[in-house]
Amino acid sequence: MDRRLVALVVVGVLGATASVATAASSDQVRWSVLRRPLHLPVVAAGSRCPVSRVDDRVPWQRIRIFGVSGIGPGPVYPGLGATSGLLNAVKDTQYGGPWQGQKVFWYVAPSYRGRVLIRGRRLDGPGWLGFNGTRVPKDELRIESYDTVSWSGQPSHSRGIPSSVRALSSGCYGAQIDGKTFSKVVVFTIDLAP
Repeated sequence: MDRRLVALVVVGVLGATASVATAASSDQVRWSVLRRPLHLPVVAAGSRCPVSRVDDRVPWQRIRIFGVSGIGPGPVYPGLGATSGLLNAVKDTQYGGPWQGQKVFWYVAPSYRGRVLIRGRRLDGPGWLGFNGTRVPKDELRIESYDTVSWSGQPSHSRGIPSSVRALSSGCYGAQIDGKTFSKVVVFTIDLAP
């Protein structure tokens, strides 16, 4: 009887270990599936930045993300702190260095429940878009299906997270937002502090 119990425990542990290994490798596969080639537009230097519009289908006055509306086609919207599509970046006093940034709230509509991968770059010149990080930001932002903060006015089943969006130069920027069922682009301007 004891040998059978020991054998069952060993089989259970081995099965659990295999499940964890499979889950870890499937997590990597899922993120790699979201990492589609970037399809961001190119904007000629000195041209007007084609800033994304506020999605009027969303009742922003009830959602209240930083008191402003999100821009872009959804279902994931950046709340830049202004409806004009302008992100006013400030000097990085936490980590130092040349990067400047600002807090952006990423609102995920209740219609989408999966993971989100966000990457970007400058559209009217050289430069990339950074997210969070330390002295050097990360080149992508990942939102898990369970990631969220709570806020007043939060619609049922919606979610969202704040992040730092960082850049080295002012200009026109694009963020590609990839989910399991979509790949959308949001365009905005970043104005760095003098």
